[in-house]
Amino acid sequence: MRLFNIKNFYIYFGHRLHRRLYSSKNAPSPEYLTKLRECYRLEEDNNIVVPVFKKALLYGNNIAIRDHAGEYSYFQLYSNSKRLSRQIANLCGSGSSSTVAFFYSNDVLSTLTLWACWMCGQVAMPLRLDFSCSGLVNLLKLSKTRLLVAPEKYGNLSRKLAYQLDVPTLCLDHMFIKKHNLPFNYSREIFMNANLVILEGTLTNDFYTTFDALLLNTLGKINKLKTAVLSHKNLSVQIKSAASAWQVSAEDRVFQIFNSDHINGYINATLFPLEAGGTVQMHEPFDANNCWSTILGINTPQKDRVNILIAEPKVYNVLITEYEKIFLKNSRMVEFIKNYCMRNFRLMISSFSPLPQHVANRWFEITGHNIMESLYITESGITLRYNPQHDQANTQKQNHVTLAFNNTLSDVKVRIVDNSNRIIYDSQDLKVHTRYLVDSPTIVGSLLVAGPGVFRNYLNSEKPSNEKESYFNTGDIVCYEDGLFKLLGRCKGEERFNTLTTMTDIEEFYSRLNLHPSINFDKLENRGVVYAIKPNQRMSLKSLKLFYAIILKEYYRAIVFHLNTNK
Repeated sequence: MRLFNIKNFYIYFGHRLHRRLYSSKNAPSPEYLTKLRECYRLEEDNNIVVPVFKKALLYGNNIAIRDHAGEYSYFQLYSNSKRLSRQIANLCGSGSSSTVAFFYSNDVLSTLTLWACWMCGQVAMPLRLDFSCSGLVNLLKLSKTRLLVAPEKYGNLSRKLAYQLDVPTLCLDHMFIKKHNLPFNYSREIFMNANLVILEGTLTNDFYTTFDALLLNTLGKINKLKTAVLSHKNLSVQIKSAASAWQVSAEDRVFQIFNSDHINGYINATLFPLEAGGTVQMHEPFDANNCWSTILGINTPQKDRVNILIAEPKVYNVLITEYEKIFLKNSRMVEFIKNYCMRNFRLMISSFSPLPQHVANRWFEITGHNIMESLYITESGITLRYNPQHDQANTQKQNHVTLAFNNTLSDVKVRIVDNSNRIIYDSQDLKVHTRYLVDSPTIVGSLLVAGPGVFRNYLNSEKPSNEKESYFNTGDIVCYEDGLFKLLGRCKGEERFNTLTTMTDIEEFYSRLNLHPSINFDKLENRGVVYAIKPNQRMSLKSLKLFYAIILKEYYRAIVFHLNTNK
């Protein structure tokens, strides 16, 4: 470790990659682990939050994370998070709930930083790399950041920000996660009686049941940045709900592919497999060819091959392009890939933005898998998902691709309201929307969610009263029909919406909106108004209308286009 005395101070850990695993020489007996698991269950039954890092001790030498630099066991991840937590506590104070900002990297270092912050009682805040330096400075000031943590590759930016804000910064690389000389000692690390577990070096159960864990930055009305505050309880509910919804176990190997601007999604997709003892395969930098190698298990032992894929829609689109470029002309490879994916993959999941119909259809042709869509919302986690087991029609028609949600996650309550904020659907009271289905089989409105996983408030805003449960307006416009929720678009601010009366197939309409290579479909508004976002490209509104007049045909008259070049 080297220490530089400047206006702030800068601590640097390691300088080389390290691939060796830490292991416990005196592994606990199965009876001990059963007792530990039962203690955790009793705590949760008593509404005590058990953070995900505590459950790492149940899985010991199992591989927790693989990234570009190596693989890391649960013991290794836990022990090194604890080492880092001591450094953070020395700078911020143990249990002080200070804001610790860190730069996201799609590797083990981000998970290490999260766990370390939580172990010593701080609030973690991941930083988006697409923010300007001035934007980051304002955000760090607003959140009263006490410490910056960054991977080595972002060290220069971290030092620059730390100097302006007069705060310390920690810089990590993979050498920090190294093999310990001493084996993990359960009797020294864990105190356990009949119904209580205390881990050495962590805080009491009351802390994790009461205090905040995470600050997530999201764009609110008129693109204004908002910071959602998630408590340990919120986060725990989101993680457990996702793990339960996808039925993840310690036997699963999850391959997740996200861009660096999907930090919130990365955290959610990483933590819920670790809750269940699964293995997370991370991929950065993104390379479609390498992704196909991982998907097909090339040069990978059978026991280490991934069986769950989680990615955003544009990643699936790039993978399809790469497939058609490399494999399409080889009929044997086409057959092999489809057979391999059907035989070895349990789930393929899309989240964080709507999945175009043509992408879902093509992916089904390639792999034989329906992509399971889930609706992820920063403030509430994964809220809706598609479960084929709850859709008999789909299970009978194996060649049918459904882009919709038919299942709310556990502990999630859903409402749909109209323009007058009148409740027209309530997942907790089915009688509410029965009378609306008499006149029309379709309900269209704004999606509202509530439950213990929904965030408590935005940063520096008043906390809502706990006397009455409040529903959060997600800003998403959904259609509810035949037991299915379909995502139509977004409605921001005080804007109103109406149903597209000429639209008979919402899925087809939506997929056509995404066909233009230079346009990102944004939302539906009054009379079916569509905002088309065109970043860093030149295109006239006239040529855009001509394109959609051909593509949309029968839907075109119901649409008004507005070209927004300010996004």
